Amino acid sequence: MNRMLLETKGLTITVGEKTLLKEVNLSFFETGLFAVLGENGAGKSTLLKKIYHDSLTSPEWSWPQGKKKIAYLGHELGFYSSLSLEENLDYFAHLDGFHSMERRLELLRLFRLEKRIWDPIHFFSRGMKQKVAIMRVLLSSADVILFDEPYTGLDSESSLVLSSLLSEEKKSKLILVVLHSVPTELKTTGQILIRQGSVLVS
Repeated sequence: MNRMLLETKGLTITVGEKTLLKEVNLSFFETGLFAVLGENGAGKSTLLKKIYHDSLTSPEWSWPQGKKKIAYLGHELGFYSSLSLEENLDYFAHLDGFHSMERRLELLRLFRLEKRIWDPIHFFSRGMKQKVAIMRVLLSSADVILFDEPYTGLDSESSLVLSSLLSEEKKSKLILVVLHSVPTELKTTGQILIRQGSVLVS
């Protein structure tokens, strides 16, 4: 049974003098994959940041089943470029307190990074860095995953890998993904369209 995981009522988000969202009601179940869509500046990224930074502490948000762990990947990739890929993954596994070595090896293989594990990340291309950041999030024990334009910098093969991984992860987690458009191979549960301060969920 897919129970209610997170909800908010009357949420208003203002940045400077601009109101991005006005008295919005949102609710999410425990599992599913939702594409967050809208024009530039509509508030897509801001909504994800609001969930990540505020939902665990603000009374504007409610967790009917109890608070859950959240993992977030924004435009800042969030790793240590002077460390190797392996050292980064070890570090974040230690912080998270949970890490499946079998899952790590699987992701390294899927993203074709298994031969680069001891290379410092500052030698990596933009697309390779993006894959490392995606791995960091997918290897966490989080129940909620927030991705802000995760396909940035990925080649077509890696994009297909990511879509396949997200389609599998949605069976056990809640995933919100900010996108300009939905890749044809990505099987979403629904879409969240932000337009002129309102939200349409379909």
